[in-house]
Amino acid sequence: MELLGKLVIIAFALFPAAVLTAFLVSHYRQRMGLRLIVRTLSLGVISGLLVLAVGYIIRWATSFAAPGVETALASAFIGAAGPEELVKFLLLYFIVQEHKDCDSGGDLFCAAMLIALGFAGLENALYLLNSPDWLGLGTMRGVLSIPAHVVFGAVMGLFAARAYRGRSPALNWTLALLVPILGHGLYDFPLMMWNELSYVPFNNPTQVWREMFWLLMAVLIASSAATFYICRREMVEIFSQDSEDADIHPPARWAIRPWRKIGTVFVLGSAAVGLVGLWFVQSDEYRGAFLLAPSVFPHAFGWIMRLQPPETSFGVARIAER
Repeated sequence: MELLGKLVIIAFALFPAAVLTAFLVSHYRQRMGLRLIVRTLSLGVISGLLVLAVGYIIRWATSFAAPGVETALASAFIGAAGPEELVKFLLLYFIVQEHKDCDSGGDLFCAAMLIALGFAGLENALYLLNSPDWLGLGTMRGVLSIPAHVVFGAVMGLFAARAYRGRSPALNWTLALLVPILGHGLYDFPLMMWNELSYVPFNNPTQVWREMFWLLMAVLIASSAATFYICRREMVEIFSQDSEDADIHPPARWAIRPWRKIGTVFVLGSAAVGLVGLWFVQSDEYRGAFLLAPSVFPHAFGWIMRLQPPETSFGVARIAER
């Protein structure tokens, strides 16, 4: 019975990552190839294991920070964002880019998100297996942490794709590492500050909590908008350009239709939850925040799932012939 319970927890932990993986695979199956997709997801799991392997060093590096803001910053950027994004970047740069099946910027774009999903799935399973409230924690992480990793992966993938296409490679590879670290750190910082509120006697804890909540909301909204733009660029507009990638394959129409319906459910459901949260914020900030913040990423990914290549893309000679 204990084994069955753990299997249920693991399945629950992996479900959000599995949904987003299925979405990406349905759109990139012909462009990347199944072999590269599987190996990239495996690299995501390996990236999580590598971060765990250096966990002692990470904890040592953050132990010098003073309690409060300094500890929150160290935990966000040195304890989480820095090592996690660095490991993903190194695997993308040295292994995925050199793989014989990787022959386009689009491959690197999708690979960066798949590495992030492999990492997020492992991380989520480990968190939930060690939590007495795995259902509540898994729900919150499913709509916040896992999509967040995909957001950082999309940003990394965008710059990696630009570098692969010969657009200032040195600059774009540098940005592929630094921008995700910055975004990840800004996402984690409010969460780490909330954790510090439990241990550090701030003079104005309520104000600190409120400032961190609105900082988190700003990061969620800005990163969601950026991710929608990036995905539209790489999953829609790319098909209308005649010289970007040599192996562009539009996803099959049958593969797009169900995701558009699922995306509509995400958009409408998250909008309803967000509106309720916004209403609660007026009278009960904590309850409103509990609903408002988790509604942002599902809303953005709902719109992303509704994306489809324009009909005109099939008129481009190199695409129509496939």
